[in-house]
This record gives sequence, structure tokens and C-alpha cells, in this order.
Amino acid sequence: MHDISSGGAQSGFGAGTAAITGQAVKGGTAVTLLRAVAVLCLLGTLSQGLTAGMFLNRDVNSIDAHQMSAFVVESLVIVQLVLAILVWRRNRWLKWPLPGAIGILVFTYTQAALGVAGSVAAHVTLGVTLSAMEMAMVLRSFQLRAAGSTTAA
Repeated sequence: MHDISSGGAQSGFGAGTAAITGQAVKGGTAVTLLRAVAVLCLLGTLSQGLTAGMFLNRDVNSIDAHQMSAFVVESLVIVQLVLAILVWRRNRWLKWPLPGAIGILVFTYTQAALGVAGSVAAHVTLGVTLSAMEMAMVLRSFQLRAAGSTTAA
């Protein structure tokens, strides 16, 4: 048995799976930049977890790297929001880029404020949540393809 939910064609991934088909969207450059920035945000968020873990294990020198990369991530999520707006403006039927980017921005700055305030438990919990949110943004952005493109990216 093969899943034929993709319009009658076999998915090629085996029984019970569906092929991930790209959504054709306008604004290929904005989509490409959104992908790149989403990946950078994810990597930055993951590096935050690494330096936070080092600090929690009493490596006091890692706090400087944690603070510096926090500024980078905070800047990147602003750029990610701008790119999500650009993608959404040309493709208003897309429901996820703008709310996703806004949610990530709000969580990022809330998480940073909690860290500055010394609320470690909430700060770390939101950091883990942000990693999942960023991963979702990366996966969703790579499902988009420029209109007229023949390959799914």
C-alpha cells in the first residue's frame, strides 16, 4: 500500500507517509532570506542553550558569550519578523509566517527579560520552547518554493 494523498502519485516515502510538497509562493528572494535567517536564528538559539548549560555548570566565563549571542539572536528575530512580513504581504493566504515570527519575537524578548531578572527556571524553559519554535519556522520556510519553480525546496 502506498499513500496517494499527493494527488494520486506515490509519495516514495513508503506506506503511511505523504510527500512534503512545497507551497508555491510569490517573492522568491524574501523566501530565501527568510530561510537563511530562520536557520541562523535556530543556530543562535541552540548556541544560547550551550552557553547557558556551561554557565549552569559553573563556567562563569561563558556568561559573556551567552550575553553576546543573545544580542545577535535578538537582532536576528527582528530581521526574521521583517522578512516574514515581506513573505506574508505577497502571499496573504499564508497563515503561519507572520504569527510565527511575532510569537518568536515576543518569546525571545520575554525570555531575555526573565534572564536579566534572574528567573532561571522560566528563562531556561522559554529557551527550550524557543528552540522548538525556531525549528518549526525553519521546517515551514523550507516547504515554500517560488512560484513557477519546478523543484520543491
